Formats: sequence, structure tokens, C-alpha cells
Amino acid sequence: MRLALPGIANSKMSMSIAPFSVARADNDRLFDDRGRSFLDLFSGHGTTWLGHANPHIAAALAKQLQNVWITGGLPTAVHDEAKQSVEAWFPPSHFLAGFCSTGMEAAEFSLRVARAVTGRNGAVGFEQSMHGKSLATAYLGWGNYGGPSLPDFVRLPFVQSCSEELILRRLADVLTRRAISAVFIEPLQASGGGHAASKYFYPELARLCSDQGTLLIFDELLTGFHRTGPPFFVSDFRFVPDIILVGKSLGNGFPVSGVLVNRRYSITPPMLAGSTFSGNALAAAAVTATLRQMRSCNLPERVRSIEAIIVEHLAPLRERGIALRGRGALWILELPNTIDVERVVLTLCERGVVAGFTGRFIRILPAATIDLGELARACSIIAEELEKKTDVQRSR
Repeated sequence: MRLALPGIANSKMSMSIAPFSVARADNDRLFDDRGRSFLDLFSGHGTTWLGHANPHIAAALAKQLQNVWITGGLPTAVHDEAKQSVEAWFPPSHFLAGFCSTGMEAAEFSLRVARAVTGRNGAVGFEQSMHGKSLATAYLGWGNYGGPSLPDFVRLPFVQSCSEELILRRLADVLTRRAISAVFIEPLQASGGGHAASKYFYPELARLCSDQGTLLIFDELLTGFHRTGPPFFVSDFRFVPDIILVGKSLGNGFPVSGVLVNRRYSITPPMLAGSTFSGNALAAAAVTATLRQMRSCNLPERVRSIEAIIVEHLAPLRERGIALRGRGALWILELPNTIDVERVVLTLCERGVVAGFTGRFIRILPAATIDLGELARACSIIAEELEKKTDVQRSR
């Protein structure tokens, strides 16, 4: 089992540390080959938003397995239905330009769209964002461990290290002087510490891009579909980005992502839409079934309850020097350098709670369908273990 989150600069890329092997899973539970049960706050990097082995989605996949799996781009009715299901979540100004297999692939496709539309080569990202692990997508957010630099790709600081005013001034200067096709933004840094800007930052970001004819790409791969409360993080604003990336929970664990594009931009051959597995019939069936289930389970209310429980139990840790950032059902605990994060995660595992980590961060990503009583119990265990660690540090 992979517990570690996607790697960012100066942190471990991945680490298999779980002292068990997963044999099966059910909703918010993982079971090992010895029959032991663990509450899952990792959720497969946040993909199983409606719980493991969701019976409705499993039934849709089983039915599709009897028909057709993949057609290599030849049209299918199930693909068209999935496309309509995704577009129903967005204003009519945007259309689904294509399904992809991963978030990284979606980000790469959106970059090709921006470069073709603008005729420019460059792109801007923000430090500690995570848009994927290809050379291009990684470079937008972190140093890629000595990977090659990319001409006209610029990585700017984000709010953890710089004021919003200075960030926007630097962005305006870059957009004026450079050939920038797109600005990528992960509105809440789901792997890089849970940082988000104020509500005033994002509209100004959109204005700067619009003034320079630069496309704004919102990476909602993890924040989308009510994960942080509203349908999408950008739903609270009065603008719609040129491109929106969706994924992770889109197929409830089945590999699929999507790229939503403003209709004023046409998809042309230089954008290289599609790939071998993109838009396959199984993925389409998973998407349609997942989105249908999302509509039926009152996600906003579930997410409000999840947030209230996490804040109640974990916010007091701030008094012990442990930061808690996030919203809805996406939270990051940032631990001091004096605490062994790996040891904490192992201890949680031993007590029946599974969470992801990278560097100094522990990420809490419960499924929307989690048992709320069990979530409260798990948060109490996390708080108890971290209180023990800080008590030890204070006694030294």
C-alpha cells in the first residue's frame, strides 16, 4: 500500500511503510489479509470520494464489462452519456474537451490547448503546487529534483512565502515581459501544505490573465465535486477560468480525468487530444455512475459535517505548534521538524487509522460516505498521538 502523498520539492517522493497488505476494501474501511480492519483517511490519494467498492458504481462497471471495454476512439453511447454528465456540472460556456486517464495527462493536454490557442510557449505555476509528475507539470510547482529547466516556464512563490500583493505584482511583470500561454493554479494546495489565497486573490489573478490574453487553468483535480464545500473551489467566484481540470473522484477510483474548456476555443489537431486509453468505455461508465451517485447523496451536508468534526478535534493542535489548513473534506496537518512524521503515521496505522503523508505534512482525505462517528474517533486518535509527541518535546 502506498501511504505517501505525491512528492514535492525537498520531500520524499513515495514510501511504502504500511505494516499490512490490503486484501479488500469497503466504503471507509480497508481489510488486510489477516482480517484486520483500518479506517481509511487516505482514500487512494482522494480518489474513492464515494467510498471503496461503491455498489452502484461497481454494478455499472460490471454491466459495461459485458459489453465493450475500449474502442480506441471510436464513438460509443456510454462515452457521450459521460460527457453530458460532466458538462451538466458546469456553465454552458464550457464543454468537455476530452477525457484523460490521469490528472497529469489532463494538465499536459490543457497546456497544449493553451499553447495552440495563444501561439506562446511559456507557462506560469506556483511553488509547491502539484499538477503531475511529468517534466512540464512538475516544473510548474516544484524543482523536480534537479530536472532540466524549461524555457519560458516560470514558477512563482505562493502565499506561504510571499504576500498576495507581491505575488500579483510579480505575475503582472512576468505576463507583460514573457510569452506566457497559461497560468496554472491549484487553488488549495492539496499536496503542498493546504495553502490557499484569500477570496480577493483569484479574481485579480483572472483579470491579469485576461488583460494579457493568457489562459487561466484551474486545477480542481482534487478540490472538485464538493470536496471543499461548493461544487468546485471556483464556484464561489464570479468568473469561470478558461480551462478547468477535473479528476481523482470523477470515477471514484477508476482512472479518469477531464479537461473543461471555454467554447470560444476549438480543439485542433496540434493540441493532440486523446490517447490510447482516454475516454474508454469502462471509464465512461464509471464517470456516469459516480456523478449520478454524487447527485443523490447530499454532498454539501456531508462535507459540512466532516469539516466540523475535523476542526473540532484537530484545530486545538494549533496551540501546540501544529498547523491545520484546508476546508471541507481536505485537510493538511503540518508538523514541526522535531516530530518524526513517518513514526506518527505508523503509530496511527497500528491503532487502525490510515493517513497519507509527505515531508512534514499529514493529509486527511476522508470519503464523503465515511461513518461520522468513526471519523470523530479517528481524529481523536490523531490528536492524542500528536499531543503525546509534543508533550515529549516540551519535557526535553
